[in-house]
Amino acid sequence: MPGLRDIVGIGLCASMMLALAPHARAITLDDARTAVDAILMQSGITATERDARAVDGNAVVLTFDGVSLDLQGYSTARELKMDDVKVTVRDTDHRDQIDLDVKLPERAEMDAEATSDKRALTMRNTGGYLRWNTAKNIPVTFDGFADFLIGEEPITRQYWMMNGLIIQWLPELARIAWQGAEWTGPNREKRGSVKSANFTLYPGENGETHLDYAHDGLWLPSLFQPRTVRIKSSSQGLPWQDAKPIIEKGFHDILTGTAPRFARRQIGDALWQKAAENGAPVKVDEFYVESRGLEALGSGEFLAQTAARYGFTGEFDFRLLGQDKLVDLLGTPDSPTLLGALLPFAVNGLAVGRPGPQGTTEYDGKLLPDGRVVVNGMTVFRTADGR
Repeated sequence: MPGLRDIVGIGLCASMMLALAPHARAITLDDARTAVDAILMQSGITATERDARAVDGNAVVLTFDGVSLDLQGYSTARELKMDDVKVTVRDTDHRDQIDLDVKLPERAEMDAEATSDKRALTMRNTGGYLRWNTAKNIPVTFDGFADFLIGEEPITRQYWMMNGLIIQWLPELARIAWQGAEWTGPNREKRGSVKSANFTLYPGENGETHLDYAHDGLWLPSLFQPRTVRIKSSSQGLPWQDAKPIIEKGFHDILTGTAPRFARRQIGDALWQKAAENGAPVKVDEFYVESRGLEALGSGEFLAQTAARYGFTGEFDFRLLGQDKLVDLLGTPDSPTLLGALLPFAVNGLAVGRPGPQGTTEYDGKLLPDGRVVVNGMTVFRTADGR
């Protein structure tokens, strides 16, 4: 039976390959401690070891209390504190690499000098998997997760919460995503929420850097709510080999206590600087925005320039569905509404649209070095100094 012989032969070959393949070695308590201590020191984390034991024949579990991490990028000094942090350390099939499985406790706190800056933290099923290069003392990959996060201020009880958080940092991918978020002001007054969001950076087939962003279900207490936004962009002038170290540093900063908003700004500024140095355009291959019956679909191409008023020059085009709703809201140049009078550039830009297919209105625009925005040949916005 040739078919049976083939199957048996394949099985024998697979068995031999598995037998000859290198296997992860059992790690010792001292090696595990040395590796974790190096990671803690590099990350600026202090902790006290409470327990250490070997498990499963090839792993070590270290338990820490008094874990403390200074938080950066906030208006005042703050510190993250927690107990009962478990780190499982295993050796790998790769020389000078170990795997760490980090499990965080369900309760923690953000400590600060001012009571209003303190936060009580709830972290349900939160942790991550880290592969670490012990020779270079750098991370190789990271997968972080949290089923549920909430931070609550003790006096006014304003809070933020997030569900289904994922943070991935791989050799060819960087990603932050979540499935639901909400934030409030004092007395739990709702200030905003979003059903899902996804931010991904990765290389293309020719080594260019791609950035994809999307969110759905955004709610804000304002007249204009971009409830759904999707952006796909790329830049051959920003090769992945240039972008990768910038992104890695940004993700490392986030994971070691830098405020996410501050870290994102640092990543964006560094990527912009590199794009400006390389002098090649950033292409917005597609963007889509939906808000209360309004839809816009378009594309663009922008060039990072240090001499440009807003850092970029470029061109864009889009089709708008629902122009009549915006006219009702903003009015026309001859008869603006109260809101339109406050936003004359929006009224003027809306008015110069030309009819497009399937009931849409078409717009072609330019962002000029001096900050002017020209839409369908008409300057609809200029800077405060009149240029």
